Amino acid sequence: MGSHVALTTRQLDRLRAAGGIAELELDVPTLLDPDRAAAHVADTVERAVAGLRDGAADLVVTTSRTLVTGADGAASLAIARTVSAALVAVVRGTVARVRPAFVLGKGGITSSDTATGGLGVTRAWSRGTLLPGVVSVWEPVAGPAQGVPYVVFAGNVGDDDGLLAAVRRLRTVPVP
Repeated sequence: MGSHVALTTRQLDRLRAAGGIAELELDVPTLLDPDRAAAHVADTVERAVAGLRDGAADLVVTTSRTLVTGADGAASLAIARTVSAALVAVVRGTVARVRPAFVLGKGGITSSDTATGGLGVTRAWSRGTLLPGVVSVWEPVAGPAQGVPYVVFAGNVGDDDGLLAAVRRLRTVPVP
């Protein structure tokens, strides 16, 4: 989850309140510190792998909810790219070591970067919509995430309970 629109944060809060998740946060100021970023990403991968192997809860990896911006548009874009690259690295490093039951990318750019960079999706079947509208379910046909349901969930889509509804439905999808 990388989107910083208010709706995404409300959706995350509803998911938290319902329980059944373990949450890992990528701290944006730490990611922007070249002396600490790599260790923070590596630690997050280790904790994600351990959490998925434990299987006691669904794992949610978020970026810190406080929006960090640069002095101008170019600097803000550089921050967004750094954060996206870190999130992609966590997904890629985790999926290389453990197969998740499903992956949901929350945020438009986050979803795209997660699919291509994190999961290595170059081709996928569109299996339809998980929720009415544009919450699409993909099935990657090759690569490390082959067969793992992947949900593309834009940041400004759905109501406050949309993310919770999506996760509840995904929990019922059989793992190939």
